Amino acid sequence: MYLSRKIVNDGYEYFLAQSYFEAPYWRSKIIYPLGKFPEQFIEYYSEVAFYIPLEDVLRERGIETNQDELEEIFFRFLSYEAKVCLRSPLNRKRRKITKIDKNNLRIKELHSFDIIRFLVLKLGISNPQNFLEVAFPFLIYLQNKSRDEIENFLWDMEDELTYREKLRYIFNIFNLGFSGALEERDQKFLEEVCKISEDEKYRMGLSKEEVLSKYLSRYIWFYFDVFKYRERPKIYNLLERELYKELAKTLETSLENLINLSKREVITLFRKKAQKLHPDKGGSHEEFIKLRNLLEKYLKVRFGS
Repeated sequence: MYLSRKIVNDGYEYFLAQSYFEAPYWRSKIIYPLGKFPEQFIEYYSEVAFYIPLEDVLRERGIETNQDELEEIFFRFLSYEAKVCLRSPLNRKRRKITKIDKNNLRIKELHSFDIIRFLVLKLGISNPQNFLEVAFPFLIYLQNKSRDEIENFLWDMEDELTYREKLRYIFNIFNLGFSGALEERDQKFLEEVCKISEDEKYRMGLSKEEVLSKYLSRYIWFYFDVFKYRERPKIYNLLERELYKELAKTLETSLENLINLSKREVITLFRKKAQKLHPDKGGSHEEFIKLRNLLEKYLKVRFGS
């Protein structure tokens, strides 16, 4: 079990999630929604004593857990006093340390982008591409995890970086270098992002639009936020164009036609398609929700609503 988060307009939405194997990929499923404020699930008896009353709720859903596991997951949401108390050597629990068996590491099953990021975060090296064949024992923490669990695992480590460290981190994991023309570097960065999003081994059964919006977008936002006083490169629009393509295919129209349609005309097409997919009409609930989410993203990107 792990903590998963999703980017929303005014912050993050959190979930308790779990990875499971469904050949040929590891996938993730939501176990319990925590909302925008997971700290609401922490009950304090004093400034430092607390309890997380979720064991029974999760047990009803077939998930066995304990306060030690929940404490680790909810640590970031604890009060400052509780965190200081837990970090104290006198109060720190002695956890059973599992010896890492290097022989169980199947490095060829790991994606190179995951390895590169973990190497930079763990070891601080600036040329991780040169160490992709080295079987570092700690890489086993990337094994047998869904794309969502891997991204949240690395995301948590990235949050610990300072602004300067994160800038260097982005340049190192995408192998950009700090010299050369800005436009060329922008193009290389976005080409690398698109290349990763198109890689099925990285996507693990997810769509390109999903991995771009849920995971890779955090790098895009940070990269272009670094240089505050420049226009957005035209190549950046390629990422939005992928969203247009997916909606055009779903609405059974051409990309050119979709781009030329007004907001009202797009919504009209959506309503016709929604009638076919609506569960009450015998359609798929999952496809109906996917269509609605896709339209919301499209309207926000194109029309700002």
